[in-house]
Amino acid sequence: MNTKVKGALLIFFFLISLCLLGQSFGPDQAGLEPNLDAFNLKPLTEGHILGTDSLGHDLFTIACLGARNSLAIGLISALIAVGFGTLWGAAASLAGSGVSTLMMRIVDALLAIPSLILLLALTALIKTPEFTQRLPVEMLELLGVTRSSLGLIPLLSIIVVISATSWLEAARIAYTKISALALEEYIEAAVSLGAGRIWLLLRHLLPNARRIILIQVILLVSDAVVMEAGLSFLGLGPGPATPSWGGMLRQAQSDFFYANWWAPLIPSLLISLTILSINLFGEGMLEERS
Repeated sequence: MNTKVKGALLIFFFLISLCLLGQSFGPDQAGLEPNLDAFNLKPLTEGHILGTDSLGHDLFTIACLGARNSLAIGLISALIAVGFGTLWGAAASLAGSGVSTLMMRIVDALLAIPSLILLLALTALIKTPEFTQRLPVEMLELLGVTRSSLGLIPLLSIIVVISATSWLEAARIAYTKISALALEEYIEAAVSLGAGRIWLLLRHLLPNARRIILIQVILLVSDAVVMEAGLSFLGLGPGPATPSWGGMLRQAQSDFFYANWWAPLIPSLLISLTILSINLFGEGMLEERS
């Protein structure tokens, strides 16, 4: 295990510790409620290790809950995007020339749309009240939606939006990699022995492409964390009921008027540490396998 991987694992341990602390906070945690008698308290103030923001929210509580939500969004979005993109690219590489061309032209057309525009358009669509009202009653109950709460819908909507805009590169990479593997001699030998496409895909192609698939997942987690932070900063994130690091940055805009420099610094450092650890881990894995 090289130095980069060790450093990444150390940062991961710190971030996971924040997630576990966030998991221990209940929905009635006092730090989530505004407290105008304790606003803009500096770090290391008694009872507020990281201080408070301009509304009196305890920044340590929000940071821990934000770690849980932001990292969950990043990991789940990455797994969905890479999983769907890999299957799409693999299917295109094994399909006939006409179907393969059509499938990859769809990917190229979507890639031609600026990702930010696509991201904002999908977010605006999914977060409309009309979209929620059209969901089946059983699904609303499963997601915990009530008259006073949207339940898991804000969290899931961000995951769906990020996944829907992130699978395209995974599809392109999977198509290129699996198309190259399909030309190998052992694949041709398997085909000559009567192996079917599904068997080839599951037995040979995907296992031999697992390295690049894993690297895509690792790198896409950091991209998804940044996407969530950007959407939350623009007011299109999960919302105040679902704390995240991006939501902390959005709230920190007003804190500057009160000379509160620590409110934006905390989520910025956490996001930067996440991206740094993921990139170090990915680079370390590449160096170990090279």
